[in-house]
Amino acid sequence: MYFWKLDLLKKQLIAKGLTEAQSYSYMLVYAILSAIAIEMMAYVPHETVDGWTYFASIMNILIPAIGTMMAFKANGGASGMQFLPRYVSISLISSIRYLVLILLLMIPLTTAAIVLQGVVDIFESRVFDLLFQATYALLYLYIVKQMREVATAQTDVEN
Repeated sequence: MYFWKLDLLKKQLIAKGLTEAQSYSYMLVYAILSAIAIEMMAYVPHETVDGWTYFASIMNILIPAIGTMMAFKANGGASGMQFLPRYVSISLISSIRYLVLILLLMIPLTTAAIVLQGVVDIFESRVFDLLFQATYALLYLYIVKQMREVATAQTDVEN
């Protein structure tokens, strides 16, 4: 795996491409670094940083990292086929569905926030943080389920 030498990577891609395991490694590192970068932006500037802030950041990094690992395994691991095309395409459609779910969840939460205005700020509560983390984890479990179904259907077709 190359982290800096793009010319060497390009030569490998031109000559023989990447194995499934190598493709997975690049996707995993990409997912982790993307999550870390997004989390770092949340701290500049940040009004209050406490244990929950760190907890949410750690979860926002671990969920995509572990989810990507689980998806790779569900696809057959190193002996699986077409990990990147499957993972990226399934993740895109699943993420669009997830966005719609989040928007639908926001309607009753926003209504409750308006009704409870001055009593409690729902969007600043730990319950909201935990709800988001739970739905985020469910997104990756859904992606893993879809990856497994495609991988096993492919195996059934071959047999």
